[in-house]
Amino acid sequence: AGFDKDGIAIPELFTLGFGFVEIGSVTPLAQPGNPKPRIFRLKNDKGVINRYGFNSLGGKVAEGHLQTFRGLNGNGGDKQSDASKDVEETNYLNTVWNHVLEMITVKEEKPKGVLGVNLGKNKLSTEETADYEHGIKELGPYADYIVINISSPNTPGLRNLQQLEPLRRLLQCCVESRNKLHSKNTAYIPLVVKIAPDLSMDEMKDIATVIKETKGVDGLIVSNTTNSRPSTLTSPSDVVTQTGGLSGEPLRDLSTECIRQMYRFTDGSIPIIGVGGVGDGVSAYEKLKAGASLVQVYSMMVYEGPGVVTRIRHELSDLIANDGYTSVEDVIGRDHDDIFWRRKEQALKSKYLSNLP
Repeated sequence: AGFDKDGIAIPELFTLGFGFVEIGSVTPLAQPGNPKPRIFRLKNDKGVINRYGFNSLGGKVAEGHLQTFRGLNGNGGDKQSDASKDVEETNYLNTVWNHVLEMITVKEEKPKGVLGVNLGKNKLSTEETADYEHGIKELGPYADYIVINISSPNTPGLRNLQQLEPLRRLLQCCVESRNKLHSKNTAYIPLVVKIAPDLSMDEMKDIATVIKETKGVDGLIVSNTTNSRPSTLTSPSDVVTQTGGLSGEPLRDLSTECIRQMYRFTDGSIPIIGVGGVGDGVSAYEKLKAGASLVQVYSMMVYEGPGVVTRIRHELSDLIANDGYTSVEDVIGRDHDDIFWRRKEQALKSKYLSNLP
């Protein structure tokens, strides 16, 4: 999420070799985000600092793009009447971008893959849960999974939703909204929560407790950008000291450790999507062993280019084979021998019992 905020390039992203694509964050109403400049490259460190602030064309525009992708003849990105000047400018740029893509893209069968929709909260919204409930109702029918993003550092007060009681209330409301969709004969839509890497151990334990207690939450994304600035950064200080969330290579170890802790706190029972500094097969492999079932790439594409997707896949395949494993499943959670083998034993036992007459 964050690369294609409004769903304008979904087919093209799949053609780069991604097995799944996540758009967003999408807010219910259009908003311009924070003033520019709001994104900065830390070239020496292969990092990025952003303070976008959930710039979004809004749910209606995203819905149109999703309808078009799903072949439902949506509006493809009509402007909202209350959109600001900045949002209207972005709409224009999106129109140009779509026109260019139509000219350079070979018309082939629609790419296959899993599509996630990441939901955010409007900056001026005073409601704790309403924006997310609205997003689930509006965009859930077009998604293969929904992300509840409560961890962007660039929306005031958003990360407070990671606290125990606010998180419990939010997830209960989101699960109810998702279940209402499911009851209307729509497919079951997994619900995933995206958390920050700047949490204390106690805060991570609280989140794990709520996730396990709230029936109907299907996964975690670990992690969003960090507010911290590692002492190892060597980029110019006028860039390093910019306000915003840091991503890319400097986030790699922090996010991997956060994955490792959340996997242990959830006893490996909640699938984790690992994010942060994935730019080669080794970094992806580290996250899988720490407990991630899937990995995402964004910032490292800035430095490695779109070909990084194929390189990661090939390098990861070699690493798995060289260590004597036959599949990604054999690697997930290998840093936790006790949990790994216990879950393997439980899976084999369950399979054996299901085959009994």
